[in-house]
Amino acid sequence: MLLITGAASGIGRAIAEAFAGEGAHVSICARKADEVAATVEALKAKGVQACGRALDVADGAALSGWIAASAAELGGIDALVCNVSALAVGDNADSWEKSFRTDMMHSVN
Repeated sequence: MLLITGAASGIGRAIAEAFAGEGAHVSICARKADEVAATVEALKAKGVQACGRALDVADGAALSGWIAASAAELGGIDALVCNVSALAVGDNADSWEKSFRTDMMHSVN
């Protein structure tokens, strides 16, 4: 059972598809609900259990809720891939704070 953040597109989706292709049950999260739903359906088509939730990983409560729900639905967690990155470091404190909440705190939470 594998959880992957930011997995509805790009590298995160490729990670989810690769693990599902090897038979791993997968839970994903990302910000866009329609992309999460489409990715979950594509993963299920590989014959594995798959679930997902739309959320912002910078929201600690939402992230914790997804992790708990995923563990319950999949029967546990074997690995977590923290794939999300804001890549939005600018030249002011607000930009640095946003990047820190997204890039670092989602791993901590």
